[in-house]
Amino acid sequence: MRIWPTGFPLVDDVLGGGLRAGALNLLAGPQGQGKTTMALQMARNAVASGRAAIFFSFELDAESLLQRLIALESGLIGGIRAPGLTQVRAAFEGATGAGGLPERLAGTAGIEAIMRIQGYAERLVVHRSTTTATDIPTIASAVKEVVGETGQPPLIIVDYLQKVKFDDPRLSDEESITKITEQLKDLAIDFEAPVLAVAAADKQGLEPGQRMRARHLRGGTALAYEPDVVLIMNTKSDVVARNHLLFDINGLERWREWTVITVEKNRQGHDAMELEFRKRFHQGRFETDGKIVAEQLVEERLFADK
Repeated sequence: MRIWPTGFPLVDDVLGGGLRAGALNLLAGPQGQGKTTMALQMARNAVASGRAAIFFSFELDAESLLQRLIALESGLIGGIRAPGLTQVRAAFEGATGAGGLPERLAGTAGIEAIMRIQGYAERLVVHRSTTTATDIPTIASAVKEVVGETGQPPLIIVDYLQKVKFDDPRLSDEESITKITEQLKDLAIDFEAPVLAVAAADKQGLEPGQRMRARHLRGGTALAYEPDVVLIMNTKSDVVARNHLLFDINGLERWREWTVITVEKNRQGHDAMELEFRKRFHQGRFETDGKIVAEQLVEERLFADK
């Protein structure tokens, strides 16, 4: 019970097996990179393997996360032609015919997806979190309940770190985030469980055309120094060197389908590793079989945001 595999074999190899008990792990990247998608898929992989997980969601409600899980499972069962998130959402909203959810998804991989989710549902807890109520004591209390119900420490996912409540008028925003980061690290140690915290970029620090790095995280130096693992996500087409376009004119469009995960920090093993995974965002997932980036990457993005 010391290591929780992420379900992404290449990530697990680099991290020495997966996410470790007592470790604080950061998953960061610019907006739209799929941070929540990656975090939810790691939670799904943990509970599917028999572990427990609790997902503190500041961004999405439980129904939205369930829709993503059904689309994700459908994709794993039926491939890219299986029902996507749009079809699953339409079934929830009753836009695809009469009857209940099973009837609306009849004849698709969505039925088997629901059955798979039922198999691990008791081990996956979604906590609807808010910036006005969810602080570290609230997180600790919810984790304690999961331990009591499942008999094991869960993978703790916080989506995302900068939204955790911390009320102290004497502290600046940066100092508050530092305190939250330190307390999440303590939480991981106290419960002997891994914490995976999604982190947002500092828009002022991340200039247009600049590749996302750990130093661009909103909240100062604590987010670079306190975590045991820092994973940074960037779209491959944004960070691949321009010279590759000379030999592959269709490469840019193809690279947009891939996300590069840079292992910027890893106290348990290798860092400065560049891994890539194919996006299947229409099904709320990534392909789990990634590869090491072969192309040269740059600090400046190919195209600046407008």
